[in-house]
Amino acid sequence: MTKRRMLLSWLMAGAALCMQAQQTAVKAVADGHYFGARQQFERFLDETDGGAKGREEAEALSLVCDYVLGNPGTAERMGEWVKAHPLSQYADVLCVFRRNLLVKGQRVDEALELFFEDEAKGFSIDTPLPYPLTRLSDEAYAYQNVLYRLAGERLYDEGQYERALGYLEAGEKTRTSQYKQGMCYYNMGKFDAAYATLLESASVDQDEMAQNAWLHAGIAALQLNKKSEAQQAFLNASKMTPSATLREQALYNYALTLHEQNASTTVTVMEQFLKDYPTSQYATPVSQCLTEVYMKKGNYSKALNAINKVQSPDASTQADKQKVLYNLAFQELGKNNVQEALTYATQAIGLGKQDAEAYAESYYVKGDCNYRLGNYAQAASDLNTAINLGGQAPAGKLKNSGYALYSLGYALFKQQKYNAAITQFQKITEMTTTAIASVRADAYNRIGDSYLNMRNYDEANANYAAAKATDHTMGDYSMLQQAYIEGLRGNYDKKVDLINQMNAEYPTSSQAAKALYEQGRAYVLSGKEDEAAAVFSSISIRYPGSEYAKKAGEELANMAANIAIQDSIAAAQDSIATETAKAPVVAAQKLFNEGKYQQAEQQLNKAIDDGIGKPYWLARAFILLSDIYKAEGREVEAKQTLESLKANYKENDDIQRMIQERMELGVKN
Repeated sequence: MTKRRMLLSWLMAGAALCMQAQQTAVKAVADGHYFGARQQFERFLDETDGGAKGREEAEALSLVCDYVLGNPGTAERMGEWVKAHPLSQYADVLCVFRRNLLVKGQRVDEALELFFEDEAKGFSIDTPLPYPLTRLSDEAYAYQNVLYRLAGERLYDEGQYERALGYLEAGEKTRTSQYKQGMCYYNMGKFDAAYATLLESASVDQDEMAQNAWLHAGIAALQLNKKSEAQQAFLNASKMTPSATLREQALYNYALTLHEQNASTTVTVMEQFLKDYPTSQYATPVSQCLTEVYMKKGNYSKALNAINKVQSPDASTQADKQKVLYNLAFQELGKNNVQEALTYATQAIGLGKQDAEAYAESYYVKGDCNYRLGNYAQAASDLNTAINLGGQAPAGKLKNSGYALYSLGYALFKQQKYNAAITQFQKITEMTTTAIASVRADAYNRIGDSYLNMRNYDEANANYAAAKATDHTMGDYSMLQQAYIEGLRGNYDKKVDLINQMNAEYPTSSQAAKALYEQGRAYVLSGKEDEAAAVFSSISIRYPGSEYAKKAGEELANMAANIAIQDSIAAAQDSIATETAKAPVVAAQKLFNEGKYQQAEQQLNKAIDDGIGKPYWLARAFILLSDIYKAEGREVEAKQTLESLKANYKENDDIQRMIQERMELGVKN
């Protein structure tokens, strides 16, 4: 053999030995003998070239052995190797092992960088490992779910909710990942999944994560129209203290859900919110809701207190405050607390045109207050303002426009501005709304009074007649004023006739005493002193204590020098007293004759209690009572009444005969 052939033979033998040594090392890896394999690969790499492919495999598998053995610096060496051999069959698996090492070493940011790079390259967890490494399959992918979780959490923190959700759904389950998965659902509008997932993370602990989970679970439940579940979730979050901000949001939402359901605890919760968070961004809507609740209940004082707790009220809150102040003013005016009403109305006006209607109505109340206080000029000014502002209200006119015109007319009348007053009252008479019907007749009367004060008797008469035609119940005043005008014209007989007519039409009129006095004066002025004396005497008897009884007494005193007149007065008094005593008995007798026994008895008892001035008619009342008792089958009461009357009545007249007849023959009419 030649020297050349010997050298070639030796080289071939060496190569075979190298290949055999590498194969032995590879098999050692496959069998799990990583320490021995690592040594063999090291000798192989030191002692022989082994070819590019052989060295590539040897280096890769040597690094795998380092990974298993936990040798330091392995992650960095793996990174350098993969960079040098990106197309190797071992590149992907070394990337996986490198990521695992970084996770183990708490180098999460680096691990995630690699993870996202690998994902971008299309690396799949399903890719089979090369032959020598199949034993390490479980180890290779032991941290894959962890990386999915970490990747999902990182993407969630970056606001990439849709991308994060895929990783979180596939990754390792922890409480934090569960929470972030639920929040991904929430931010993507998947409220069913959000509610269910957030509940799982919320019910574990009492930390800020749980508090936020409860809050957003509640919002998700609202989106699903699960109001009871939402309410409970908000309540749970509001009871937790880790985050004051989250508690504020939860308490706000809890209050709103209670308000929507008209819960009895709504007011308490809202009051608590405003107490705890007076400067909150939610203070205004809570205040508005609370104000709405109190206003529906008519509790305007509490509504005002709620609004005043808002430290930085916006325009909407100021509008609500103006409405509340107006309602307080109107409420106090209704109680005749004029000064309090004026204070509230002035405060409402001081807020400016926050609410157009409330602003105008507040001027109306202020004008009414000033009128009642006698400040007629200021009242007229306020009422004019209210009327002018009325067109700016949402409804197109002042709600109380009719009454504002009415009050303005009175304010002008009190200032003796009669023509101006007539103008306003005439506007009332031209209105057809039912709301103003109650004052339309009075407006006619006030027009009549204005013309009367201006000595325009014809126009005054015409408006008094219109007042009576508009509302007959107010005709007594109208007729009395017409009678007064006839007196001013010297038509005393006509004045007397009108008053008699008035008394006949309105027997219970509040104007009766005044009418009788005017009638007496008509008699005096026409020289009929006897008639005058009788009328004045009747006033003193029928209306004792009234101002007209006093005036009538003064008239009678002026006539007392004439004895004849005095006798006439006495006779008139006696006659009136007799008629006064007789009237209720006669009325009761009529009721008895009609079979209205109960009404007749009531009439008699009232007359007896009020005092029947004439003994005879008092006795007749008791006799009629005995008739009633008999008719109703109350025999004992009838008998007792007659016996008592017989024992106590001493006059010698027909009463004794009536008593005897009823006792002997049975009670009869």
